[in-house]
Amino acid sequence: MHTTRADQASHDDASVDLLFDARHIRQSGIGTYIRTQIPVLERVLNDHRFSLAILADRNAIPDVSAETRVIFSEPADARMYSMQEQRAWKRALSLTRPRALWVPHYPFPLALLSPRRRNLQFFVTVHDTLHIEDNKLSDQNRAKNAYARTMLQLSARRARTVFTPSQATARSMTAVAPSAEVLVTPIPVDDVWFSEPVTALSPISGPYLLYVGNIKRHKNLPLLLDAFAAISSSVPHTLVIAGGDESLRTLDDRVNRLVDSLGDRVQLTGRLPFDQLRALVAQADLLIMPSLYEGAGLPPLEAMASHTAVLSSNIPVLVETCGDGAEYFDPHDSGALAVLMKKYCGDEQARAALSDRGSSHVQRRQSEISSTATAESICSALRSASLD
Repeated sequence: MHTTRADQASHDDASVDLLFDARHIRQSGIGTYIRTQIPVLERVLNDHRFSLAILADRNAIPDVSAETRVIFSEPADARMYSMQEQRAWKRALSLTRPRALWVPHYPFPLALLSPRRRNLQFFVTVHDTLHIEDNKLSDQNRAKNAYARTMLQLSARRARTVFTPSQATARSMTAVAPSAEVLVTPIPVDDVWFSEPVTALSPISGPYLLYVGNIKRHKNLPLLLDAFAAISSSVPHTLVIAGGDESLRTLDDRVNRLVDSLGDRVQLTGRLPFDQLRALVAQADLLIMPSLYEGAGLPPLEAMASHTAVLSSNIPVLVETCGDGAEYFDPHDSGALAVLMKKYCGDEQARAALSDRGSSHVQRRQSEISSTATAESICSALRSASLD
């Protein structure tokens, strides 16, 4: 039975071993990461007799054990990269006086520059370096790009360890901060994806192809729409876009034209309750990942765990993540994607074989990576500090 213990006055003087920032638990990518890390942290820290506090927003309190202290963020709902976020960190550090702080995104807590926090161990997860990439991938202007680079460099210099979910992100991080201590800790697929979904919960019926993710530039949605438009008259499938919403129609004029021209052959589900999303992924004939850039890429692995065949762009990080479990295409070549989509839409046997490849890959990957590697690394650092 899980309960939540908030930052009541009686706990204000208690220090903890680790403070973990879980404020962004409702976001798509980072939220999945936070949700999967919390129970692992609780188990591993408890085994090593270390205490844990979670920084959370009042409207997004994670399900935690009775031993885990929950600190409410003030100001509430502080945006990432904002000064409000800096104030929330400063207050939480004062309340908990932790020996270590783990922030699962790269903006740097400026409170750590204080001399009195010199001995506080800092850990950061850098999922990707998108915000400092070329503006063809990101919509960041020059000022935002400079801010992101400064935050990354500060985090890398101060962190005991920088965790990344892939070798590709580790290489990018090392290019930004060559002296950073980087540890690659691949993210396992949540076990729930390997269980049987309630397929009747899928909000879409009939054969469909599926895209899951947000609608940012690096996700390369126009290429997918181009490819689907080229084959739509020769396949019975609908293209389903899950995770975006009606703001999709303001992404750019080309997307507007393509979506309008395809009419009801394109379905936008917006964000879905988890059980509906699982059913949607499991019932799709294909999941398609057309990204130009990713930090790791969990949706293809979740599809593989659901026995859904995957087509993926051949960028290095997705090849690293998907291995031999996916069929690949050049993310700049809509014609190549169209050929693959048409092939697998029309060939049930080939689609089943690709699904089997994906299922084998994700199960093998799951058995080869450690879900506790990040938590164990933090505990090791805490033990070392205790011996110094």
